[in-house]
Amino acid sequence: MLLLASRPVRSPRRSRPVPRRAVVGPAWFTTVMGTGAVALALDARPLWDAAAALLVALVVLTAGRARSFLDHPVQRHFLGAAAMAPMVVGAGAPSAPLAALLWTAGTTLGVWTAVVVPRRSAGTPLADVGPWWLLPVVPPVVSAATGAALVPPGPGPGRTALLLLCHALLVLGVAGAVRVLVVLARRVVRHGFGPAATAPAWLVVLGPLGQSVTALHHLGERSGLPWLAALTPYVGVPVLGAALLWLAVVAVVVVRARPSFGLAWWSATFPVATVVTGAAALGWGEVAGVLTVVLTTGWVVAAAGTLGGLRDGSLLRG
Repeated sequence: MLLLASRPVRSPRRSRPVPRRAVVGPAWFTTVMGTGAVALALDARPLWDAAAALLVALVVLTAGRARSFLDHPVQRHFLGAAAMAPMVVGAGAPSAPLAALLWTAGTTLGVWTAVVVPRRSAGTPLADVGPWWLLPVVPPVVSAATGAALVPPGPGPGRTALLLLCHALLVLGVAGAVRVLVVLARRVVRHGFGPAATAPAWLVVLGPLGQSVTALHHLGERSGLPWLAALTPYVGVPVLGAALLWLAVVAVVVVRARPSFGLAWWSATFPVATVVTGAAALGWGEVAGVLTVVLTTGWVVAAAGTLGGLRDGSLLRG
């Protein structure tokens, strides 16, 4: 005891802060979707190259962690973004085999997310539901829209099979999206739009609206069924009208919330792009042109914010 007491008392060492592990989750696939969507809208090959490179990098960084993402109450929904990203890149692929490969991979994962993720999320309190719940159920609609371009022009069993598959995917995706949209409407009525940081994410609601109109138009053209092509305006006009109204509502919500930058800002890209393609399908050239400007502006803001967040590490903190 005397020996211990005789030792000089040292001031405690100042503990060094433990650096937090960099986190790259499925939400990062929204950067691929947004960049790919702008590349398609502007027919900009360098942007497509960037989207393709991002896709490869993110697949490498997230491979093997699907189980941990599926067990997370929020990240599991962004597995839908991981499904849609390859399809968006595939839509601008320079070769048909690559486009088909990416479409097949995205469609397979997208059907899985549309079936599995909603079941894993059952019982979630209404206050914890958010617009990201649409991400796992929308991929089949994206598959229907992008798969139409892969349908062979000539008659044959392959053409018929792919058309039937795309129609089935459209029904699956629309049914899932409608269920989630009903839940989101209840959530907004009872709990509002939620924290400021999630305000831009409400633009995701545009995704199933614009993409369903796009898919219906593309499949109507490819199938050669006059009644299906004639159905597009009757469905598309009210749906896109609702989409434009929702875009205005969310713009007001975002302006009032003044959220700081986060990956949710990428919702100002790919969902808006679906309304661009839907408007073009209806022949609304001026609307599509204006929304293309909005889409491009959203991408510039999101890309600049992401680069800044990578530089200071704020987007990589778990």
